[in-house]
Amino acid sequence: MSEYAKLEAQYKDRDCLVEALKEQGYDTVEIHDEAVQLYDYQGRATTYLDATGDKANVIVRRNFVGGAANDLGFAKQVDGKYAAIVSRFDTGKHDTKWFSQLKDKYLDKVTTKEAKKRGLKLHSRTVVNGKLVVKYLQV
Repeated sequence: MSEYAKLEAQYKDRDCLVEALKEQGYDTVEIHDEAVQLYDYQGRATTYLDATGDKANVIVRRNFVGGAANDLGFAKQVDGKYAAIVSRFDTGKHDTKWFSQLKDKYLDKVTTKEAKKRGLKLHSRTVVNGKLVVKYLQV
């Protein structure tokens, strides 16, 4: 049985999270209003975090993660944020760098969505000292 860990919740907008996961290379992402079971690399229900079974609302199934991988999940918390549930076995692929890139893509999606709501139009995207700088104009 694989050992899972729940990572600090930092994703509030489910749609932006799904889009960021797709930009990270996961074209097939399941979305569930009610959390559903996660499975390990052998197809067994995971129960490391919860004796009744580890469940998530946003899931990349193991067959899309890679060979001998476990499901990657994001569970909606009581505060509305999504916490990542990742197998310790898969932390070689889903490491700090991978999650940092996911967070950057997620924040870009959230910013773009908010700018659009406010009637702003993308002016430019540049990288300055390794950081993405995005400028918007009032439409």
